[in-house]
Amino acid sequence: MKHNLRSLCLLLIIAMTTSTAFAQKEKTKQKTGVTAKYDAAGPFCNGLARVKLNKKWGYIDTTGNVVVAPKYNEVENFSNGIAKVRLGQKWGLLNVSGQEIIKPTFDWIYDYVNGKAKVKLNGQEYYMDQNGKIVDP
Repeated sequence: MKHNLRSLCLLLIIAMTTSTAFAQKEKTKQKTGVTAKYDAAGPFCNGLARVKLNKKWGYIDTTGNVVVAPKYNEVENFSNGIAKVRLGQKWGLLNVSGQEIIKPTFDWIYDYVNGKAKVKLNGQEYYMDQNGKIVDP
């Protein structure tokens, strides 16, 4: 009986210690760094990170300066100097300077491979280069 009581006490102590440590860990977890003031943030890619504020997405640089104010419904990480952005239901492209190189007009833009991407617009599919010019697949 004493052995069962000791085992029970030991289990209770372990359970209390574990749950207290877990609770303290969660309480002390704070956002820090240049992304701290945002609701969500992605990793830095090509020197920019996507950030979410009030349900809209934009980009900041590594020092926290806003490159693209949060105005998009969805954004992707930069890759090879461009990023896909969605405004409403349409997709476009940004460069690392934050300029729209292709306004959000496409239903979908696939990933670029060898300088061209498949795009969908009004039910049709074709390929375009990074300037929006139609090219052969």
